[in-house]
Amino acid sequence: MDKDLESIQEVRDLVQKAKKAQAILSEYSQEKVDRLVALMAEYGFRASRELAELACQESGFGSVESKIAKNMFATHDVYETIKNIRTVGVIHSDPIRKVYDIASPMGIVAGIVPITNPTSTALFKILIAIKARCTIILSPHPKGVNCTMRAAEVMTKAAQSLDVPDGLIGCLSIPTMAATQELMRHPDVAVILATGGTGLVKAAYTSGKPAIGVGPGNAPAFIERSADLASAVRCLVVSQDFDWGTICASEQSVILDQPIEAACIQEFIRQKAYLCNPSETKALEKLMPKGSGINPNLVGQSPSAIAEMAGFKVSPDTTILLARQSGVGSAYPLSREKLCPILALYTEDGWKAACERCFELLKYGGIGHTLALHSRDSKIITLFALHKPASRILINAPTSQGGVGYATYLTPSMTLGCGASGGNITSDNITCRHLLNIKRIAFGNSNFFPDLKAPEVQLAVHEETSHIHDPFSDMIVTNRNS
Repeated sequence: MDKDLESIQEVRDLVQKAKKAQAILSEYSQEKVDRLVALMAEYGFRASRELAELACQESGFGSVESKIAKNMFATHDVYETIKNIRTVGVIHSDPIRKVYDIASPMGIVAGIVPITNPTSTALFKILIAIKARCTIILSPHPKGVNCTMRAAEVMTKAAQSLDVPDGLIGCLSIPTMAATQELMRHPDVAVILATGGTGLVKAAYTSGKPAIGVGPGNAPAFIERSADLASAVRCLVVSQDFDWGTICASEQSVILDQPIEAACIQEFIRQKAYLCNPSETKALEKLMPKGSGINPNLVGQSPSAIAEMAGFKVSPDTTILLARQSGVGSAYPLSREKLCPILALYTEDGWKAACERCFELLKYGGIGHTLALHSRDSKIITLFALHKPASRILINAPTSQGGVGYATYLTPSMTLGCGASGGNITSDNITCRHLLNIKRIAFGNSNFFPDLKAPEVQLAVHEETSHIHDPFSDMIVTNRNS
């Protein structure tokens, strides 16, 4: 059979199974849902190393240790955030105003999984979908199909131990473009959860289905003159070292305040960053494709590997390649998103000039996404944040871990909305609440007909008390803050 036709048939078979499972899952009680989600989180957490090793081996991106941390985050941290969220029945009541919110699942979710995070995003999307009582079908990247399928298998095994219906979690084994299009446009699919490149997200938005997508990240970081330089540089090094910059929130450029430029450069070098000379910078620029695209051969690679591709050598323990740029746009190829540890380096005199440079960078492929500011001046932090078109403004934090809610108290998520400015419906870090339909019961207002006495009626709300064993309460979780 033709590969495209075979992949389309696979989609139809998976959707048919998911539809039957959805009818059963939508009737689950809160307690039953919570027990299922807790077990899945535990199974996924315990498989973190296996999945990380498989993802690195298959994709060739990033590092095993970073991917372990991502998988742990996508299970443990996400679970801890969603475990007490009510997603069944009356989830909020206002007995005084007599308005009640009732949750119902959206239905079958088409979960698009990127190659940059092929297992952690899969684990995350499965957890939030099931918590919302939605079945889910994953469409993996062709270069990550095996590791994404394995993540789905781990979560399915957890579910099967609780005698759940077949088809709760599906994953395409033949992830062609035709299959992804069929999945997104299938009449029984309710919503698309799209994480991936700009083209794929655009396809999701034009599919005719409700879609929760993300925008590209071209996150700038500004180190202002009042900053703790050692801490600021450490944040950038830790962020770039985290799976070699494959998280879309990772910094793509750094702007130095002019009075501290020399001290900053010295601190970067002390923390094993490498300042490229003009010829080395030109060599890196030649690796970037024409237009606004990303070179997939650079994504998730180490600085030493990237330098070798460009024709020069750096120490194997190099943390970042710093490359000076004098402008932003197509004439300055390193000023755009790269998803690897190359930082475009700028120097500006004062926070206002830096503010303008950050705006230029965000506008060039990162509008609405993420921005970092390293400063100890509360006035500048406030003024800077008020005027920047970014949905996540991180202060004195690494953007890779901070944007997803790992190094900050933002909602833990592997899907980051960019708001209307970034072409998305929401600027939130996506979670299970975004996969719920909320219907509302509202009783008549007696003030509307003051001459008529409205009957005194209250909605009978029965709060379920879930006694779910927390799978992480007796598990030793490695300290990942180092």
